[in-house]
Amino acid sequence: MPFGYSKKIFKYPPVQYIPLDQYHKITGETPNPHSRTKLYVFNQFEKKDLERKIAYLRLEKNYTIKEGQLVVLIINGKADLLQYRGHEISIVGQPTTGHYQLFTITTQYFYKDRLIFIFYDGEDSEKIDWFNYNRL
Repeated sequence: MPFGYSKKIFKYPPVQYIPLDQYHKITGETPNPHSRTKLYVFNQFEKKDLERKIAYLRLEKNYTIKEGQLVVLIINGKADLLQYRGHEISIVGQPTTGHYQLFTITTQYFYKDRLIFIFYDGEDSEKIDWFNYNRL
């Protein structure tokens, strides 16, 4: 069990994955706790889209996206572990109804232009949501 999770999530040896840290993490309650778990990813050129999502969450903070960073937003979920390999960023956590998590990751390790962010439930290894991202 790589990283303590199922081989359905991590199919390759742990040494083949690059761990990604979460920076500037903000968590809170969502205004619509009955919607499904949703994953979003934003770059510095998508600041307006991020601001709309932050307004929906009723956050008054200005969340900055710098060059070389991506902002990840999970609504009705919480991420515990992020690992990168090839085209895939595996995010392992759990659905958490009524809560959101917002954080920044670095892009310095990404060597592919097309990336797929996949949010897995760490308990049953099921894919909860995914986000297709193309680097500019």
